[in-house]
Amino acid sequence: MVPISERRGGQGIGLSISSFHDRFDELCREHLRQKKARAFAFIFHDVEDGDIQEILENQGALLKLDRLAGKNLSIFYLQSSRREAIEYFNSHFLSILGVAGEATPPCVVFFKLENDKIDEVMIAQLDNADLINGFHELYGVINRYVEEKTTNLSAPMQYLKWIKRGADVLRIEVFRAALKRALEHML
Repeated sequence: MVPISERRGGQGIGLSISSFHDRFDELCREHLRQKKARAFAFIFHDVEDGDIQEILENQGALLKLDRLAGKNLSIFYLQSSRREAIEYFNSHFLSILGVAGEATPPCVVFFKLENDKIDEVMIAQLDNADLINGFHELYGVINRYVEEKTTNLSAPMQYLKWIKRGADVLRIEVFRAALKRALEHML
């Protein structure tokens, strides 16, 4: 779990918005090279979806999700309570990843980085509205992705909306430039 925060002064864990921008592609390559991850994901949430935000602020929940992701998946998420920052982050990155019309927060967008290209984009739409079921759904989505990508399961998930975007490839440079614009807008 890699939080992106609006923090200033270097306090806390995770990356500040500016360091996330500066290091995004390097961080992904480093995780691949050091075998810390095989794929990546963003958790998108909405200010009105307090349960997902509460899950992402709960250290116990984050620890369970981090252990589940293990060395298979690096998961990025924005820590912010500012509506405009979250809305802009969500709309901008869902658009950049080419899934804006297909997914709405709360959702998880998975992708791989191969040859400096973002590829194999998959979306899991999250539907559960309460805290306990929301955590179990988020945990189940991540678990299923990790299992499928490490053991090549082919059975479809029955309780989740999966959208695969395998044909579209996004160069990391394009993503990084868009990331810079989005993060500058948030500051």
